[in-house]
Amino acid sequence: CSSDLFTGRVAIVTGGARGMGRAATERFLEEGGSVVIADIDGDEVRRAVTELEAGAPGRIAGRAADVAREADVRAVVEEAVRRFGRLDIMVAHAGIAIVEPFMDHDLATFESTLSVNLSGAFLCIREAARQMIAQGSGGSIVVTGSTNAFWVETNSAAYNASKGGVVALVRSAALDLARHGIRVNSIAPGLIRTRLTTFVHGVPEHAREYLGRIPLGRFGEPSDVARLIAFLASDDAAWITGIDVPIDGGQTLGGALPLPPDA
Repeated sequence: CSSDLFTGRVAIVTGGARGMGRAATERFLEEGGSVVIADIDGDEVRRAVTELEAGAPGRIAGRAADVAREADVRAVVEEAVRRFGRLDIMVAHAGIAIVEPFMDHDLATFESTLSVNLSGAFLCIREAARQMIAQGSGGSIVVTGSTNAFWVETNSAAYNASKGGVVALVRSAALDLARHGIRVNSIAPGLIRTRLTTFVHGVPEHAREYLGRIPLGRFGEPSDVARLIAFLASDDAAWITGIDVPIDGGQTLGGALPLPPDA
């Protein structure tokens, strides 16, 4: 249900046109906020803005942007200020994942993944913080990491490395920006049911095998992630900064150990 948790506040959500980013955008709008969606696919941005405008007239805008490009990230922040007058929340969600064997990774694949997932997160944090410091009002930055930062999976070397870097980046930014009243946190989703993960949850034999690793017995939904993002962005988390929060149904808690025969 809707509330006024974010009334008067302005958020940017990168990768906000679909999946988890779209769910986070919808959550902010439901709770009274204004949102600028940034996504590399301009058509997806326009479609999302059109679909969301009816339920949140005057509180949604969008811009095509590549978060690996400094000028694009700066332009998104400028768009938020131009449209809504300020910036209170940055959700650095945009990311990419290449799934292929380690020895098939070439340098271009590795560097492009880090460019979006790690350098892009850096640019989003820095450009948002610059505006928040100018306002003198503090703010909240939430970066989408992954359980792959600390629970690595095969065929994902570049992605694993990029998300490991996100954890250190967020902790560093949280320390440096705390004196400005800016909180910086990251979330670590496990496998969430989105279009990009259909090769797992959409293939019955893969889904059964993977679900066997998740104690809560289901894949995550974008709405699960959106609720966590909203919490960390809100005043309910006013004394929380520099943390990485797993949201994975218990997958990374540990593994099963058989009982001995006489137990």
